Amino acid sequence: MVEVIEWATGRGDEIMYRHPRDTINWGDQVNVMPNQVAVFIKDSIAYDVLKSGRHFMKTKNIPLLTTFLSKIVGFDKSPFNCQVIFLSMSDFQGKFGGRSQTQELAPLQFFGDYFYKVNDPQKFAFEIAGNRNIFTTAAFNDFFRSFVVESVISKLSEKGIVDVMSNLGKTSDFIEKEVKGDLMEMGVNLKNLKFGGIDTTPEYRDRLFWMRSGVSAGQVQQYAGMAQVADALPEGGSGLTGAVMVNNLFSRSEIKQAEKIEKKGEVETAFIECNQCKNKVSAIAKFCAHCGDPTDDEKKGSVKFCTECGGKNAPDAKFCGNCGNKY
Repeated sequence: MVEVIEWATGRGDEIMYRHPRDTINWGDQVNVMPNQVAVFIKDSIAYDVLKSGRHFMKTKNIPLLTTFLSKIVGFDKSPFNCQVIFLSMSDFQGKFGGRSQTQELAPLQFFGDYFYKVNDPQKFAFEIAGNRNIFTTAAFNDFFRSFVVESVISKLSEKGIVDVMSNLGKTSDFIEKEVKGDLMEMGVNLKNLKFGGIDTTPEYRDRLFWMRSGVSAGQVQQYAGMAQVADALPEGGSGLTGAVMVNNLFSRSEIKQAEKIEKKGEVETAFIECNQCKNKVSAIAKFCAHCGDPTDDEKKGSVKFCTECGGKNAPDAKFCGNCGNKY
C-alpha cells in the first residue's frame, strides 16, 4: 500500500516540520506543497532535496541517499530508515531585544526586527536539524532569536557609544552585515535587520554630548569620577565642589538643546571662549571644563579653580594656594 508523506497542515508562520514516519518504502508518495521543499536526512546528514510536486520514491528521485544506502544495505532494500524534513521557503519576520555594552562599558538596551528566509535547504537541514536536533518551528524561533541577540551583543561591544547612538541606520547596517555571513553558513539569508531603538542610562546620555564634541571617553570618565568625590566632601573641605567638577554633566533640557544645535550642523558655533583660560567651552555649560571659571556673565572671573586639586583661588592668582599648581 502506497503511503503519502506530506506537510498538509503547514501555516504561514511555520518554517519547518518533521514527518512522524521515519521509514520509507520504494513507491511511497511524497507530496511537497507550493513554496515548500522536502529534505531527506539520515544519520544527521542532509541528502536529497525535493521541490514542490508529487514524487513517487524511486532511485532517481533521491540519488544521493540511494548512493549512500547502496553502500550499506543495498539501494533496493525496503523499507529504509530516513527522516523527511519539510521546509517553508517563505519570508519570515522576527523580533529581538536585549542588553549589551559598548567599548567604554556603557550599558545599552536595544530592540528591533529582522527578516529572513531559508536560502539553502540542504545546509539548513544539516545545520539546524542534523547538528542541533531542532525539528519544530517554536524551537527554531527560540534558537534563531537567541543567536541574533548574542551576535548583536558581541558586535555592539566592538563599537563606541558615539558610533552606536549617533546613527541608528548605520548601526543597523553594520550589525546586519556582520551577522549575515554567520547565518549564511546555516543556510539562512538575513534579508534585513533594523533596530527599533537603542538607549543607554541617563548618566551616559549626559556624557554623550561631550564625547560627540571630541572629548575622549577617558576624560569624561575622569570628570565623572572627580564629581563623585566632590559630592562626598563637605563644602569648603578641600575647595573642591560638585558644582565645579560636574561641568560635564547637563540637565535633560540642556542635553536636548545641545542635540538640536548639533542636528542643525551648528556644532562649531555652539562653543564660547572661556574668560579665564581662553579654551573653548560648550555654550550651555555652567563652568569651564578646563579651569572651572563660571560662564555666567555676572560670575565670570569671580574665582579661579585649580585644575589639579579644585582649590578656590583669587582670580589673579599665579599659583594655587592649596597645592602650588602654576596657572
